[in-house]
Amino acid sequence: MRCYNCHSFTLLGFCEDCIKELSDLSLGVRKLDDDFKVYSFYKHSEIKHLLYSKHKFYGYFVLNALAKLSFAKFVDLFSINFKVNAVALDDRVENFLYSHSAILTKHLKSKFVKPKFAVLQAQSNIKYSGKNIEFRLKNKRSYKLLKQISSPVILVDDVVTSGSSLLEARNFLKENGIETLFALVLADAKE
Repeated sequence: MRCYNCHSFTLLGFCEDCIKELSDLSLGVRKLDDDFKVYSFYKHSEIKHLLYSKHKFYGYFVLNALAKLSFAKFVDLFSINFKVNAVALDDRVENFLYSHSAILTKHLKSKFVKPKFAVLQAQSNIKYSGKNIEFRLKNKRSYKLLKQISSPVILVDDVVTSGSSLLEARNFLKENGIETLFALVLADAKE
């Protein structure tokens, strides 16, 4: 088997050198409108080639391996000592593959964090990948709530680019009486 990152021979998803490299997180925080915080584990440039795998079958394995190195450490990095729900941003499964946001959310499970799936779904099927901010602002996700959940929540996605999807989701949840503490993403595309 080849390492997902450097393609050297390994029996694991990532070789030992890449595990060491990817375990050295580039923690970041970005403030969006209304002081809404988005925490990230990596800079987009560091894992961009790995993020592209989400559109392929093998991306399931890549994202699980990345989530073990980042999202699974959430409990150690953030001191949350009260019950909170982790909600994946539009965790719909497409093309019989998997949901990248659901994979990340699953790895947040802990004593105080409960992952919730199939809660928040975009009614729009528009893809934002590679699109500019004007396109994103003109083409809203139009979220709907599939299940009632209790507050507070953490929103989960793979990348924050403009932040428009996360803000739209946060505002939609707020309109439905659900408090969103912050968002958690693998990477921040604004460097």
